[in-house]
Amino acid sequence: MGWAKNKGKKQNNRLYLTRVVPLSPDVWLPVFEGPMLAATKIWNSCVWHSREARKKGEKYPTESELKEKFKSYESWKQLHSQSSQAVVEEYFEAVRSYVKHRDNGHEEMRPPGFKHKTILRTITWKRQGFDYQEGQLILKLSRKLDNMTVHLPEGSDILKLPDGTVLKGVPVEVKVKAVYRKKKVIGLELHVTWDLGLVPVVLAGKVSAYDLNSPLVARASTEGSQQLIICRELLALIQYRNKIIAEFQQKMSRCKEGSRKWRALLAAKRDKLKKLDRRIKQLTNALTKLMAELDHDEDITFSVLGDLTDIRRKARTGDKNKKASQKINQLPFSQIEQQHAYKSLLKQVCPDKISESYSSQTCSRCGVRNKSYRVHRGLWRCRSCGAIIHADLNGVNGIIKNYLFGRCDMRQVLRLKPPEVYRWDKRYNKFVKVSPRAAA
Repeated sequence: MGWAKNKGKKQNNRLYLTRVVPLSPDVWLPVFEGPMLAATKIWNSCVWHSREARKKGEKYPTESELKEKFKSYESWKQLHSQSSQAVVEEYFEAVRSYVKHRDNGHEEMRPPGFKHKTILRTITWKRQGFDYQEGQLILKLSRKLDNMTVHLPEGSDILKLPDGTVLKGVPVEVKVKAVYRKKKVIGLELHVTWDLGLVPVVLAGKVSAYDLNSPLVARASTEGSQQLIICRELLALIQYRNKIIAEFQQKMSRCKEGSRKWRALLAAKRDKLKKLDRRIKQLTNALTKLMAELDHDEDITFSVLGDLTDIRRKARTGDKNKKASQKINQLPFSQIEQQHAYKSLLKQVCPDKISESYSSQTCSRCGVRNKSYRVHRGLWRCRSCGAIIHADLNGVNGIIKNYLFGRCDMRQVLRLKPPEVYRWDKRYNKFVKVSPRAAA
């Protein structure tokens, strides 16, 4: 189960979940092999036309031009029209990502390239490319080919909320992916994205707020509770990942592109990065799971995140030094925000966002704003009221005040409890409560 990135506008409190169903390769591989190889041919055709245009100095083909050109191709006719179009759209999405990275100074990036003709590419069925009837998915191919029927496990379209409410979903997107290990197909996975509708939530009640930073996450609530979740393990993994990339890029730059040594280094780099990405994903899931559990235990109604829009652009300006800017650019803010949204809805907690502007420069106790009162990274000392508090806890308490009363200079009205500290424990693979000295 996981978060599905919704496209276009999103209604508040609307829940999308992606559920994965394993498919037996002995039964389904002969069925899906042909269409998946056809998708690989369409991808390679996109790459070939783009490279030919570059060689001849002509204008690059657009997405609509390639879709129109490929309609007569045999590989295009082996898939549903929208599935074929999805391959072209994924190619141009990869091109846009490549251009964005190059514009940001990543000269080591390469444009999307050819895939081996035996690679089974993921097929996507959009809403008009399949039918759903009583636990059965009918996946459509070309008009001249027979449809494929897949039986889903019982209860795949149902979600039970903590208060007993049962939501029944409607599938909005289906994907079939091949699982590889040592260049061999060991299985197939069916990813079904369900639209479970609007989650019923209470529109008045307790509020919690989170201040996302690179080394830790600060939490506070209207119940007066305060938590510090230390994320140094997550930050260290991301920084180590960047170091691995730099080391491999340095070695590969000494080799001729496409040589045997270059390909061996590329394969080793991909294997190493896959392992690190799995560990980063595990820590991110554990962090957002803890956030949702803390809210659920206190019967929180609204869970507020500080809005970090354009945080990376702002980090490159102002008084941020190089080391601080690097840390700000490392934390996966968007991934945490997406996971926090759907995990909160699963607990019937309404996710929300608010601007963090000036919350780190304003005393949460007396409301006086002075940037110099933040002594260093983890200490706030107010010379007006004498408050001495962890700087991130001061910021998150300011976010709650701004959310409840708007930006104002009023004094703290909540009775705050002593802060709790959580830290990653490798023995249990989860965040556990530790002594407050760990955050010092």
